[in-house]
Amino acid sequence: MKTLNITFALTLAFTGVLQAKSLERMRAQAENINIDTSSLAKKTASVPRASARPVSADRQQPPAAPEVKASTIPLIAAIVQFFRLLFGANGDIEIANPSTEIPEYEGELEDDTEEESYDEGQTYEPLDESTLPAEPFQQTQQFGLLQQPQAQPQTQQPSFQSGQPSSSAGGPAVPEDLKRKALDYFHANSGKFANKRYIGIVDFAAHSSRDRFWILDLQSGSAHAIHVAHGTGSDPDNDGYATRFSNVPNSRASSLGFYLTGALYTGKHGRSMRLHGLSSTNSNALSRAVVLHDSDYVREGSYRAGRSFGCLAVANSEIANVLASLRGGALIYAGISNSDL
Repeated sequence: MKTLNITFALTLAFTGVLQAKSLERMRAQAENINIDTSSLAKKTASVPRASARPVSADRQQPPAAPEVKASTIPLIAAIVQFFRLLFGANGDIEIANPSTEIPEYEGELEDDTEEESYDEGQTYEPLDESTLPAEPFQQTQQFGLLQQPQAQPQTQQPSFQSGQPSSSAGGPAVPEDLKRKALDYFHANSGKFANKRYIGIVDFAAHSSRDRFWILDLQSGSAHAIHVAHGTGSDPDNDGYATRFSNVPNSRASSLGFYLTGALYTGKHGRSMRLHGLSSTNSNALSRAVVLHDSDYVREGSYRAGRSFGCLAVANSEIANVLASLRGGALIYAGISNSDL
């Protein structure tokens, strides 16, 4: 019995050794696997490729792109570069000095020292409209008596048209191109303006010592010209000409474009009116606190106006008439005469 047990144990040991060697040989073979891909490549090469479908001769081919002459490429590049320099981001516009000569004037007025502010939701002291004249410009010599506007159907067009008298005797005429642009915009967007009798036009091509802000009476066809300031950022040389315009906050520059007059209030400069920008070049007018306000640094006469923070500042003697005529949702257009701006 003892002999059988020894024999059985030896048999198990020998079998274990054989299995271990077999496993070792299989592991070694697995580590040295090498797939021959040459046959696969031959099979792939032997597969015929699909030939391209021939295009029918009667099938219509797309027209060839027009050839651009080499001589026109510099011209196109120059035009593109011009507009890149002219119009920067956020409605920035820079122009050459409108005049090489500075007109003579009697004196210079100091710049504004206090900037207006606007915070959405904040209340401001309302302006007592009973202090405004019922008939704007009634006592002035340049502007004749105005008739009280009558109720008119919305389909009736204002009587002021291009070619009619642009100002009273002695005052500068409204630039025809600015008047045409303002009237075209007014007629095309009349639903935006509750005040359909008066519009304002500013010509920033003129020197600040000259009349360059016109209040047009669309009912009578007359106009009243006054002085108005531009921003310090628009006149870095302080020579009285505005050459830079911006829609960027803190630029302290005037903005070109169409405005809608808003709320009347009493602000840092006294009697004031909010302005809403209707163009891409002045869309930040409200948030920038660009307003129309009373000022000591603008005076009627031959005086170079002081510079504002971008606001349309007018003389103390004119603010009541301006607010009385342009209140209640009127159009103001600020442009540059004899230009495409």
